[in-house]
Amino acid sequence: MKVIIIGAGKIGFTIAQLLSNENHDVVVIEQSSERQQILDETLDIQVISGSGSSTSVLESAGVHEADMLVAVTEFDELNMVACLLAKRYGVKTTVARVRNPEYLEVKAFSLNEVMGIDLIINPERVTAIEISQIARNPEAMNIDYYADGKVKLMELEIKADSPLRDKRIRELDNSAPYNIVAIARQHRMIVPRGDETLRAGDHIHLLARSNDMSKVEKLLGFVSPRVEQVTILGGGRTGYFLAQILENSKPAMSIKIIEKDPTRARKISQRLSSTLVIHGDGSDYQLLEEENIGSSDLFVAVTDDDKINLLCSLIARNLGVKKTVCQIKRTDVLPLAEQLGIDTILNPRVLTAGAIMKYVREGDILSVTLMGEERAEMLELLAQPGSLVLNKELCQLSFPNGSLIGAIVRNDQVIIPDGKSIIQPYDRLMVFSLPQSIHKIEKLFKRGGNKI
Repeated sequence: MKVIIIGAGKIGFTIAQLLSNENHDVVVIEQSSERQQILDETLDIQVISGSGSSTSVLESAGVHEADMLVAVTEFDELNMVACLLAKRYGVKTTVARVRNPEYLEVKAFSLNEVMGIDLIINPERVTAIEISQIARNPEAMNIDYYADGKVKLMELEIKADSPLRDKRIRELDNSAPYNIVAIARQHRMIVPRGDETLRAGDHIHLLARSNDMSKVEKLLGFVSPRVEQVTILGGGRTGYFLAQILENSKPAMSIKIIEKDPTRARKISQRLSSTLVIHGDGSDYQLLEEENIGSSDLFVAVTDDDKINLLCSLIARNLGVKKTVCQIKRTDVLPLAEQLGIDTILNPRVLTAGAIMKYVREGDILSVTLMGEERAEMLELLAQPGSLVLNKELCQLSFPNGSLIGAIVRNDQVIIPDGKSIIQPYDRLMVFSLPQSIHKIEKLFKRGGNKI
C-alpha cells in the first residue's frame, strides 16, 4: 500500500514508523528541516520538503498512485484541505487530524462529506474517551469495546494478594464465559495457553461479553468501588473533553479541574456546567492538600508536560488518591513511568495510531487496538466468504503462532469460542495477534486468501 503522511510530528512519526516496519510504501511531506533529518536518519521512507496543501508537492509525492493520505499537521485547516485535494486526485482513503472543538461540533453539515474525509481524528478526544471508560471501570488499566459495544476488553493487573496469583489458566473458574487473550509480563506480550501460570505483576487482557464482564470480574476476584470524585490536572483540550464527557455520565460524578493558565481556566469554567475549575499550579503540594485531592477516587494528569504529569500523579498517590491516570506523550519515558507505580499510563500517539491503522489492514477490518510495547494488535474483522477458516473447528486450524480468536459475534449473538467453535461467513471476530503474525491473520480471513 502506498501511503502519504503530511506532518512528521509525534503522531505522524509514529504512523510512519508502524507502516515502514510493515514494508508499506511511505512518503512523508514535512516542512521542518529538523524533522526531515530525523526521518531520514531513523526510517526507511521517502521524505519530501513542502506543504501538504500544495498540488505540486502532492504530485511529487505520488498522490496519483496513493491508496491513502493521512494529514496530521498542527493545523486543522491544512489537514482538511489536503484531504479535499487528495480525494480530487482519486485517493481512496483520507484521514485528517482536527483538534478544534468548533469543527467537531458543526450540526448544519458533515465535515466528512463536505471535505471528503473518511476519518476525522482528534487525539485529545480519543484520549478523553479512553479515560472516561476507565473512570466507569476503575479496576481496569485500559478498556476497549468491540462489536458496537457488545464485547469488552479489559486490562487488569494481578496483584500480590490476587486469588489468581500462581494459578494456571486452565485452573480458573470458567462458569461465566471469557477469554484471557494476552498477558503483558516484563515488557513482553504473551499469548497464553492453558498451562500458563499467572504471576504477580502480570497484566491480563480479559475479553468477555460486555453484559457479563462484571460477573467475570467478580468470579476472578477483581472488585472496585465506583468512582464518585474525579480530579483532572490540566484544562487543555483533553481535560476539557474529559470533564464534558463525565458531566453527562450516570451515575453523576463530582469533577474538579486544576488549570495553571488563568485565561484557559476562565474559558473552560464558562463552557462546563457542573465542573469546579480551580486556577492554580497542580505541582504545588500545598494546593493539592488544601483542595483535599487525597479524597479523590481518580486523579487524571493530562497537561502537555510529561514531567508534571508524572510528578503530580506521584504526589496524588502519596496523598491517598485511589487511582491515578497519567498521560505520557514521549514513548521513551513510558518504561520509567511504569516502574513508578502509576496505575494507568496513556499515550495519545498510540491511541490515535490504532484508530488510523484499521484503514491500512487488508480485508474487512472494523477496528484496530494497539497493545503493549511490542505493538501487538486486537483486530476486529469480518470473516469473508471464501476465506480459509470457514466451516472448520478452531482446533483443526493451523492458526499462526502468537495469535488467538477471543470472541465471535454472529447475528448479534456473542460467542466466547473454544476449540469446537466453527467460523461462518460474515462472522465478526475479535482476534489478538503479535506483530509478526498480523499479515498472516489478514490473509487467513480474506476472501481467497493464500495458505499460510
